[in-house]
Amino acid sequence: MNFLKVPVQTLVKTLNLGTLSLGKCRMDAGEPAALTRMFTLKKNGMDYVGQVRVRPGDPAVRIEVFNESYFEEFDQLELAVLGNLTGKVLSRLLKDKESPEEAKALIREYLEDQEPEAEEEEVIAQSGDERDIDKIFAHLNQEYFSNRIQAKIMWGRDVKSRNKSGFRYGSYDEGKKLIRIHPRLKQDFVPLCVLELTVYHEMCHQFAPSYKKNGTWQSHHPEFKKKEREYKDFKDARNWEKHNWHRLLLPSEENAELVTA
Repeated sequence: MNFLKVPVQTLVKTLNLGTLSLGKCRMDAGEPAALTRMFTLKKNGMDYVGQVRVRPGDPAVRIEVFNESYFEEFDQLELAVLGNLTGKVLSRLLKDKESPEEAKALIREYLEDQEPEAEEEEVIAQSGDERDIDKIFAHLNQEYFSNRIQAKIMWGRDVKSRNKSGFRYGSYDEGKKLIRIHPRLKQDFVPLCVLELTVYHEMCHQFAPSYKKNGTWQSHHPEFKKKEREYKDFKDARNWEKHNWHRLLLPSEENAELVTA
């Protein structure tokens, strides 16, 4: 698994990430500011293993969890979980006596660079957009749900600056029966299957509603995941997201500059 560049998530502060234990500190020869620490997370009786690396450069912090099943413990997106986990691990490193001061200085600089996302104004897509989410919704509703999903769909909100606190592809408001899709998914470099899977994912929330189990609300439960995997391009869409999610943190204008540069 490749390391991920993870922005520290500040929007979700109540995640129960599990009990964190740091392993032995490993230093790179010739680079006093560079360190590697293994860590374990004990959650719901299971042990999950991960690793954090601190190095001079951009990004200064890289983190990964080796057990992908860890993220199935949460209702939030993997990026949000990683962001919160990054904050927790870095906080422990700053307090740990084994961490060298040079590495702690890099961590502090990294954390100072993480700014909260600005407030956004909601925008509704105009008719005639190249990616018509109303048509996508109708097509998916007929093909996968026999037109049983009753919901409105609209493009959500965006800002013209880099997202440093995370990125939500879409959301479903159960009370309003309203699906919102992030407008950055309209960009040409985003495969249509990624946009379709995002719409489909939110539709699955109505098809397989959340329920409470052992005092905890379960949103992405087995019935939900089984239905979600019925989407024909599920694996291709997830694979693209895994390797390209960081581009969606950029406003549309910056991605356009990357293409034309």
